[in-house]
Amino acid sequence: MPRITTLDFTDNYTDLADEEEERRARRLERHKLKVVPAPAFDGLADLGSGATNGFNPSYMGSRHERQWILTYLGGFYDDHLITDVLRQVKGGKEATVYACRAHPSTGYDLLAAKVYRPRMFRNLRNDAQYREGRSVLGDDGKAIRGRREWLAMHKGTRFGQELRHESWLAHEFGTLEFLQGVGADVPKPISLSENAMLMEYFGGETGAAPTLNTVDLDLEQARPLFNRLMGNVELMLSHERIHGDLSAYNVLYWEGRVTIIDFPQVVNALANPNAPAIFTRDVERLCRYFAPYGITVDPVRLAQALWVKYYPDKPFSPVERR
Repeated sequence: MPRITTLDFTDNYTDLADEEEERRARRLERHKLKVVPAPAFDGLADLGSGATNGFNPSYMGSRHERQWILTYLGGFYDDHLITDVLRQVKGGKEATVYACRAHPSTGYDLLAAKVYRPRMFRNLRNDAQYREGRSVLGDDGKAIRGRREWLAMHKGTRFGQELRHESWLAHEFGTLEFLQGVGADVPKPISLSENAMLMEYFGGETGAAPTLNTVDLDLEQARPLFNRLMGNVELMLSHERIHGDLSAYNVLYWEGRVTIIDFPQVVNALANPNAPAIFTRDVERLCRYFAPYGITVDPVRLAQALWVKYYPDKPFSPVERR
């Protein structure tokens, strides 16, 4: 199968979908079958204790936040990666992102710190569909193979839940490292700690880059950005990766550039039996966002065209297996 190393793809993904549909129609005509349109697819670690000596961030937030910041970002301060925490950028069910003043040794002015919420506040829904077919990673990024660990995760013990949590973090960090290496538009990961990840920051001194869902684009901007994002989707697919939760909410927009974020639920295209359906859902969400800008494309046809391009021998179904 072809391997892609840069964002060097077709300029128009609507054409790609149309070409795939034409090829499909010709094949069916040869067999005297009626063409039936494809259906649309609708689609923590516990809190630590104590602060790091000398670490006195400007931003503290609530009492709970203060504890999280001191405990989980203090290590980055000790390692001379950050010098201060300036403000909260984004809060969510799974994690909170902070803008940090970078240490001069990093070569950055600002960095983003993603602090995963403690287990009591964490709510990753339907995580089983993402975990199918992928290895469980330890805090060292290596696959966990011990019988004791597997039994703990299967039974849902406290130890097993902690292992699963570590695996989510390790997968996201490792995915960012890999995708950075092949040229995808993702933040550069800097460091991973017990419950937080430090990465490249997008935005300015007074505010972070907005997510794409909050941006009103000019019509002439929309098609290049759509093609750029679909180029990233194809790049990831060509390397057996599927974002798994891609939408305009997980894309940053800054100075004409797009950056895809939030990868804990990344899916292996070959190992996960629901990979085609999850991939189709990602494509459908992007198509839905760009539709008001006059970009009309059948997301199922487009997803199928990309899928068969790289995995012609792996069945494609836009419907999740139950």
